Amino acid sequence: MVRRSGTTPSKPEIEHTNVHEALSRYFEWAQDAVAAALALVVIVVMVQGIWTLARLALVDGREPRIVLPQIVLLLILVELFRTLLFYLREHRVAVGLMIEVAIVSLLRELLVNPPGAKGTMSLSAYGIALLLVVLGALMVADRMTSSGAADAPGRSTVAEE
Repeated sequence: MVRRSGTTPSKPEIEHTNVHEALSRYFEWAQDAVAAALALVVIVVMVQGIWTLARLALVDGREPRIVLPQIVLLLILVELFRTLLFYLREHRVAVGLMIEVAIVSLLRELLVNPPGAKGTMSLSAYGIALLLVVLGALMVADRMTSSGAADAPGRSTVAEE
């Protein structure tokens, strides 16, 4: 390597192309498009669920044991729709909403398959009970941390919706 005294070799300037910013913008648009498509799918499934619920309850006259899980399923779909809307608005997943969906889903599972229906208390019933306790504790922890962080600028809580 030969050095010239007094002069430094000049490097050619590389033009900045902003590829990262352009790709980031398109990827964020693609994520929004996927979330919006999922929201549309959830709306279609909710309409089908309402139709099924109306048929079961009004036309067929089924007993509440059959109708109640369908109502809870619609509540789960509403919560999933709220989660997708929150994601589209905030570009982050709301942990509190996901915990609520999990709790309602477990409660629906208990309505559809009650643990004492076969005459014995199965081990899965204890597992579901433990899972409900853990999810309840997570919900309390999320609410406690969200209320403390709501004062910080730029932070929004689920309750602000």
